[in-house]
Amino acid sequence: MARMKPKNNITTKAQAEEAMAQLNGIDQKLAGWDLEEANSIATVREEHAKLQRKAGRTGLDAEKALLVKELEAWADKDSATWPARSIETPFGKLGFRVSTPAVVLIKKVARTFDTALQLLQENMPGFVRSTPQIDKERILAEDRAETLDVVSLGVCGLEVKQEDEFWIETAASKDLEVAAKKLRAA
Repeated sequence: MARMKPKNNITTKAQAEEAMAQLNGIDQKLAGWDLEEANSIATVREEHAKLQRKAGRTGLDAEKALLVKELEAWADKDSATWPARSIETPFGKLGFRVSTPAVVLIKKVARTFDTALQLLQENMPGFVRSTPQIDKERILAEDRAETLDVVSLGVCGLEVKQEDEFWIETAASKDLEVAAKKLRAA
């Protein structure tokens, strides 16, 4: 779609109200389409879920999980006899592969990562990150309390800025927002 430039034809409140009426109509139409699409998708998904439940999907999922556990238990015992870390059957492959390395807790030493962090700070501080960040919340709090040294903040290349922002909310905007959320969730 081509980018459109505003024509600046609105010069009176009556024209602004007419433009808002048009926006509201557009939002109503868009919300209607999005809601219709979301409801159709939800209906189809519910129909498929019912069909799958009737066909026994829950039982198949449970049976699959059980078979995977049984195959894993068998592979644990039998893998020493395999020529490689995996074997191929007429129906697929199974085996073992090395997982991605992960840092995990030794529960006997440190029950939480906070405890492990304290122990690292004492014994191996090179493995502890130190990431300085601007505390924007504190700057804004001091600005609200009128205790902020704005000159020193400016020397640091920062300022607190607040501007008026234009916004529009049509009567149908909330419907459009609800429809968009439903559509994302569908």
